[in-house]
Amino acid sequence: MNEFNTFFAQAYWWLSLFGGLHCLALAIYIRYFYHSNNNQKLLAGFLSLIGLYFLTGMLNRDNTPIPIHVLFNLITPIYFLLMPLLYLYCKRSLEQNTSPIGFSRHYWPALVTLCLAMIDIAVRLNLHKNAIWFQAEFFKYRQDIDFSHWSLALPLLLFIQTATYFVALWRLFQRHKLRQQQNNDAPQQTLKLIRFRWLFGLTLAMLFNWLLRVFVVVLPFYLGDSLSTLSHALPRLSLLLSFYLLAAYGLKQITRTAYLRGHMSAPQPKAEPQSSEILTPEEFEFLQQLQQESTDNKEKSTDTPPKPQN
Repeated sequence: MNEFNTFFAQAYWWLSLFGGLHCLALAIYIRYFYHSNNNQKLLAGFLSLIGLYFLTGMLNRDNTPIPIHVLFNLITPIYFLLMPLLYLYCKRSLEQNTSPIGFSRHYWPALVTLCLAMIDIAVRLNLHKNAIWFQAEFFKYRQDIDFSHWSLALPLLLFIQTATYFVALWRLFQRHKLRQQQNNDAPQQTLKLIRFRWLFGLTLAMLFNWLLRVFVVVLPFYLGDSLSTLSHALPRLSLLLSFYLLAAYGLKQITRTAYLRGHMSAPQPKAEPQSSEILTPEEFEFLQQLQQESTDNKEKSTDTPPKPQN
C-alpha cells in the first residue's frame, strides 16, 4: 500500500512539473515570439499563472523554506489576477482593442488581498518582537493553524471573484453575439466568428476545470474532509488535457484565419469595361460602304435593258 501511495505521489509530482513547464514555455513563446497584438501579453500572463498553479503541486512540507500554509497564503492572492486577465483578453480581443492597458482596476483585488495576507501574517507572528523571539513564534505558528481567519476567508473570496467574472464573461459573449448577427460583412464576419469560437472555447474549458476543482478540492476543504493526492491531481490532469485540446484547436483556427486573411488581401481581378457601343466607328463606316455598294449594284442591274433574243 505504501508503494502504491508513493507511485501516486511521484506521478503527481511529475504531472505538476510537466504541466508547469509546458504552460510557461507556451507563455514565453506567445509573449516574445508570437507577435500578433498587445492582447497576446494578457494571454501570456494568463498562461504564466496557470503554470504557477501547476508548479505549486511540487511543494510539500519538506521542501519549503517557510511553513507551507504561510507560503500558500502568500501565493493565493496572485490567483486573483487569473480571471481578470482572462476577462480582459476576451473583451479586448472581441472589441479588437490593441491599445496599452497599463495597470487596470481589475488588478486591484490581487494587490489588496496580498497586502491583507501580509498584514495577517505580521499580526499573528508578532513581528514587533525581537529577532530572538521571531523564530520561536514563527514555528509555533507553523504547528498551530487557525483556519477561522485568513486561511479560510481567502479561498472563499477567490471563489466569489471567479464566479463573478464567469458571469461577466457570459454577458460579454451574449452582447457580442447580438452585434455579430447585425453585421453583414461576410469576410470580416467569418474572422470574427473564428475569434469568438476560440475565446468561447477557452472560457468553457476554464469554467469546467474551475467547477471540477470546486467539487473536488474546495468543498471538501470547507467540509473538513481529508484531501488525497488524487483530489489534487485530478484537476491538474484535467486542466493539462484541456490545454492540449485548446492548443490543437487554436492551431487549426490560426491556419484558417491566415488563409482567410490571405484571400482577402489578394488583388481581385478587375472586370473589363464594357463599351456602350456595339461597333467601333471604323466598323460602322465599313458596313455603310458595303451597304451602299450593294444598293448601287441593284440600281445598275435594274437600269440595264434586257438583251434582245434571237
